[in-house]
Amino acid sequence: MSPAVGLCATCQYVREVRSDRGSVFYRCALSAQDPVYPKYPRLPVLRCPGWTPPAPAQEPVTPS
Repeated sequence: MSPAVGLCATCQYVREVRSDRGSVFYRCALSAQDPVYPKYPRLPVLRCPGWTPPAPAQEPVTPS
């Protein structure tokens, strides 16, 4: 994801949406729960109270 997107580039709530014509949009998943967050925010997002870093990837548990 491009850093030109701003904070959304590193937020766990961003969803990349591609159109049939090849355009890329960034949807905020928080908008489904709270109308304060725009569904498709104006980019680049420089401040956002809902920004949350991605959850760390968990390593698979191997059976003993």
